[in-house]
Amino acid sequence: MKTLKTIILLAAAACLCSCFNEFLEAKTESSFTDETIFSDPTLATGAVMGIYESINYNSFNGRLWAYHGYNNDTERHLSSTSGVSAAQSDGHAAYAVYKYSETDNYFGDAFSYAMIAVERANNCIEGLRTYGDTEHNADLAYLLGEALFLRAWIYYELVGIWGNIPARFDALSNESLYAERADRDMIWKRLLADLEESARLMPWPGQGVTSTVLRPNRAAAKALRARIALTAGGYGYHLYGELNTAQLSADPELTVEKTYAIARDECREIMQHEGNGFVLENDFAKIFKDNCAVKVSAGGEPLWELPFKYNSRGNWMVAAGVYHRGPGGSGTISADSDPYTSVYMGGTMGVVPTLYYDFDVKDRRRDISVAAFRWADGVQELTRPSMMTCGKLRAEWKDPSLAKLSANANDGITPIVLRYADVLLMFAEADNRLNGGPTEEAKQALQRIRERAFGTPQAEFVASVSGSEADFLKAVQEERRFEFVGEMIRKQDLIRWNLLKTNMDKVKQDMYDLRTLSGSYTDVPAYVFWKYKSSAAGEREIVWYGLNRGETAPGTQGQQVTDQAALDAWMKAGGWRNWNPSGNAAAAPATPSLWITPSASSGYLSDAYIEAQYHTDPDRRLDMPLPSSVIMNSQGHLNNASLGYNN
Repeated sequence: MKTLKTIILLAAAACLCSCFNEFLEAKTESSFTDETIFSDPTLATGAVMGIYESINYNSFNGRLWAYHGYNNDTERHLSSTSGVSAAQSDGHAAYAVYKYSETDNYFGDAFSYAMIAVERANNCIEGLRTYGDTEHNADLAYLLGEALFLRAWIYYELVGIWGNIPARFDALSNESLYAERADRDMIWKRLLADLEESARLMPWPGQGVTSTVLRPNRAAAKALRARIALTAGGYGYHLYGELNTAQLSADPELTVEKTYAIARDECREIMQHEGNGFVLENDFAKIFKDNCAVKVSAGGEPLWELPFKYNSRGNWMVAAGVYHRGPGGSGTISADSDPYTSVYMGGTMGVVPTLYYDFDVKDRRRDISVAAFRWADGVQELTRPSMMTCGKLRAEWKDPSLAKLSANANDGITPIVLRYADVLLMFAEADNRLNGGPTEEAKQALQRIRERAFGTPQAEFVASVSGSEADFLKAVQEERRFEFVGEMIRKQDLIRWNLLKTNMDKVKQDMYDLRTLSGSYTDVPAYVFWKYKSSAAGEREIVWYGLNRGETAPGTQGQQVTDQAALDAWMKAGGWRNWNPSGNAAAAPATPSLWITPSASSGYLSDAYIEAQYHTDPDRRLDMPLPSSVIMNSQGHLNNASLGYNN
């Protein structure tokens, strides 16, 4: 194996979180050999840091990670407003609507950097196994576990995006330089074995280097293993069977019974160690306020987060956060007008407009998970139904002691990859399947999530959905929708359940119903009103009326004003203002503008907007074609023929 001078040098240059700084300044003499590096915990740590360095490149953190989970029945790319033309291709807006071409290369660099990270992990694993005394040195053992974990996570993401990709689990050699696609079955089995070993090698969170959630730990390894097990036991494309048609694995080692047993057992062990470096937070909002404030100490709900550097690397809040823009919610922020950021934030990725109304009004997660407002020059204003964003990433929640966000397209917020709530719901799902219905343990796991969401006892609700295995599974599927908005989980959940197109079609019909205030949306108000939160000078926040079901203003009925005088009197008494789609800075209209517009040809819920939920049948586009640059450089070993897209 070659000397790893390059890995150390690149690790020294990496833009990682401050807790890694001591490693980034490591000595890098060219005389270091593999034996020298991997027998020394400090030098070996520098090599492992090189894995992180690869996923800190913008092509991975700014293109791939921030956009690969859209569109689905919950989240939606906000450029998906009027269909995707033939000219719109090879970019994240086209990918979100499943418009792929075999010549696309937008994610080419991202794939390459991810495979560089895999190769670095392979070198670290091989070096630590060969030269590291991992049996007697806990630091070296941890580094081996960390490298195994990182390789597993990267492969999980890559398979979820590109499907059956080359399986590289050994350091490159002349003989292995080029590889063909491998069926995901082979990859899943290797990752399940690797993570079982990884978990044994790492401590529970809160101990030593796992005092922050920026380094993996035993709970994270077990949670990732459970997630991969459920995925392996679910639907996906294979190199065998019908072309680009999702099917269950034919591998006898990956039956539903075996994979779900792995998931259940791993989740149960994590649950038995609750309080040992992680908890289920009592306050749902705290999880994301801490995340935006870059509070990364172990002991909360997150089990592992991607380590980006604040205001320097990472495109998480920029892509999927709440809007911070200029006047009217567009353009450049005026100088010094926004106290939280001097550059744009959010507004690329959002949610489907029905999601806000699908939440129970008493569900505390709703107003954290969905933002019906935006910031224009540092002042809140209502957005539009078609432009609501996920509310979990907010520049206004940053730590006041940190500098104002100023790095365009690089906020450095560390994305939460795994958190304890997911463990509880994975356990409930797996245990229900294995027992042909929910056990008391499974019911309790679901109940805990519900009780945090509502702040009231939920035993009666859980009992109402526990009549059969199918009923309980549907309840868990819905709960995951409301719990993980914007966290890049939903699309892969729907794929493994074989429900992607089914649920997206349902959401399309829901949007048609919302437009006409019919179906399950008959009690949604068509008009909304707003006012500033207080009369204090410089007040930046607003409150609104008309977003809750049943909040119908006097003098309005459906999508009509029936008594303008009664409406005016009510508005005057409460200090309410008519909503203006152009923003607060524009004059409030004398008569209210419709929030829910009925037009099929224009407005915020037009036919074009609704039908742009997807461009091509998503069930026939579960995997993206490998980037053209990867195909071209494979010396004929790779192609996209197994996808059958023929674009």
